[in-house]
Parts: sequence; C-alpha cells; structure tokens
Amino acid sequence: MKIIVLKGGNSSEREISLKSATKIAAAYKTKGHEVVELDTVLPISQIHENIQVTPMHIRQGSKNLVKLLQHEIVEKADFVFNALHGGFGEDGRVQALLDMLQLRYNGSGFESSGIAMDKIISKLLFQQNGIPTPDWIHFNKAQTEDNDTVIQKIKSKFKLPVIVKPAHEGSTVGLHFVKNIGSLKNAVYESLQYDGNVIVEEYIQGRELTVGFLDDAPLPVIEISPKHEIYDYQCKYTEGMSSYEVPARLDREVNKKISELAMKAYTALKCSGYARIDLRLDDNNVPYFLEMNTLPGMTDTSLVPKAARAAGIEFEDLLETILQAGMSDE
Repeated sequence: MKIIVLKGGNSSEREISLKSATKIAAAYKTKGHEVVELDTVLPISQIHENIQVTPMHIRQGSKNLVKLLQHEIVEKADFVFNALHGGFGEDGRVQALLDMLQLRYNGSGFESSGIAMDKIISKLLFQQNGIPTPDWIHFNKAQTEDNDTVIQKIKSKFKLPVIVKPAHEGSTVGLHFVKNIGSLKNAVYESLQYDGNVIVEEYIQGRELTVGFLDDAPLPVIEISPKHEIYDYQCKYTEGMSSYEVPARLDREVNKKISELAMKAYTALKCSGYARIDLRLDDNNVPYFLEMNTLPGMTDTSLVPKAARAAGIEFEDLLETILQAGMSDE
C-alpha cells in the first residue's frame, strides 16, 4: 500500500511531529508498505532535498500544505497518515481538506478534531454528559486587558494552586502550574501568547493517569509519575523525566469506572480510530478528565504505544490497526 506521512508543520509541536513521523514511517516500511514522508512546510519541489527549514518555510507552511495535498504524489496514495501535532494538523482543518480531496486518513474527522482541540467546548461537553472535569473559568484576550479584574475573579473562584493554559494548544504547551498570586498575572499573559483564549482550571491533587483508545475501545490505564510537580512538556518528551505504570495499579472498580467514563468522553467528542484522554484521580479515587488528544504522539516516550504494548499489541501492529480503521471509515 502507498502511504504518505505528513510531518513537521508550523505549530509549536513541530519537533514532536518529526519524531513521531520517523517512527511511523519505519513501522509501515517494516510491514512492507511504500512510504513517503512529506514535511508540510516545504514546497513540493524541495520535499526530497536535504535542505534546512527556515522561518520563511514556517510562515508559508499552511499555503504549502494546500498545494502539497493536491499534488499527484498524494493523489495517487492509498492512505495519508497525518502525523502533524497541534495547530491546523490537529484542529480539524487538515482533516477537512483530506475529506474534500477524498483521501483516506488516520484518526478522527474534522468535527471531532476541532472539538477536542477546543478545551472550552470539550469541557462543556464533558459537563453535559456527566463526565467529571475540574472546575474552570476562561477569559479571552479582550477581557484580560483589565488584569486586576481577571486576577480578582480567579482569586474569588479558586484556591491556589491552579492550572493556567491556552484553550487551543496540546502537549501542555503554554501550561503553567501557579502556586502564588504573584505568578498568576504572568501565567495568564504568557498563555495568551499561544491563543486568544486562556483557561484557568482547578488543580486536582492526586495521581496523573491517561487512557488510550484503539479501534474505538479503551486500552489499559497508564499512571504517570513525572519528575516535576506536573506532567509538563519536558516530562512528556524527555527520556527519563517520567516513569510509567502500565497498567496502572488501581482498584478493579476504580479502573472500570475510569475506562467507562473515558469511553463516554470519547463518544461525546465523536472520536474515531484512536485517541488518548488525560485525567487526574483525586485522593478519594474520583477521576477528573482534562482533555482529549485525537492525534497522540508516536515517539519513544509516547503513551498510546505503551498502552497498546500492555494489551499485547506491538508498535507495528498498532500502526496497522490504525491504518485499517482509517481505510474502513465511510
């Protein structure tokens, strides 16, 4: 089968995308597929040249992508594996383009991808469907111009610490764990540099867990023990900065409840194929769901491959299952 792997992109998660794509391409080649990797910020004429990606390439990234997807090298492919993380690769825009071009691809469709990337809409859907999520408040850029009022609203709603994060980013990009009032204003300001909306969220003291999905079913729950106080970007992507328990050591009923609620969230957000949802389990064994990732990473430290392996599914077979799910979607 001819497979195109889209990689790189111009989001804040570009480097993670490049690492994921390398693993994905190697796995499909092992399975006997013909694979072409395409860095979406490069013009098609430079795809096979070993050139240095420049800031200009990054700025032109979205324009190049549209042209790239209409090129015959993509048109003749049997399947497109979207290994872009964050930005337009994960928020539904690439999925919508692939749909319009009638190309088969991995993971959720454009609607689900857009919903999952928007933490505000995701949390509203969690609440509407009885899925526990930490208490929260959000502000847009215009509202934060009156910083004193924003800080006062946060102080009146929450006890510190709190989590401050952009509403439309992944991989904990722009996330801040705020333990004192003096750091709050700066955390809100820095999160807004990534997004025009910022979420301030109740911090749940407890255990860091995640649930992956494959072929529309939950995988074993993973417990994450980061070296930092929270599971931040460095702990996610730096070897040795986190340890993992797969499957997590949980009471049977707690494990069942987490898997059932995770599946409920997956359905509420209309996900398909594969995904991953993060949560916190408080000291009373109450789970609080944070956000859904519709294009989980496939790097050496990524969580869905770890969960799949615990279920007896090796990396190459995981990728093959994702491929078959994408090929069978109507």
